[in-house]
Amino acid sequence: MLQTDKLYTGLTWELYKEHVKKFSHAAVKGLPTPDEMKEALAAIVEDATVKVLAQEKVGMVVQFHWMDTYRALDVCEVADVKGFLTQRFGGGKFKLNLYHGINFLSTKNWETEGPPIWKGLIRAPEE
Repeated sequence: MLQTDKLYTGLTWELYKEHVKKFSHAAVKGLPTPDEMKEALAAIVEDATVKVLAQEKVGMVVQFHWMDTYRALDVCEVADVKGFLTQRFGGGKFKLNLYHGINFLSTKNWETEGPPIWKGLIRAPEE
């Protein structure tokens, strides 16, 4: 298990906070304390992944293209998410999804500037 406060400052933490805000118990019981959230994230982060999808509007339809999947531990220290996306995929609209195993937890959208490098990187769907 990762024993560092860096887990609670970057991309994985942002996505996990989105999950907690939308979790049904939060509406009834209120948000957990920051320490409770940190403990819960630390318990799942080794089995969590972040999936990057690029959004493309084709006529009236919005398509999402799978770009890559990262271990949540590998991106937990990414503080500049837009810079991370721009460096790898260029400009565009991106959806980042957090999963614990096969279970979807949350999503957050980012938009970056620059040429759409991602169009040349479109991958086949995961098997």
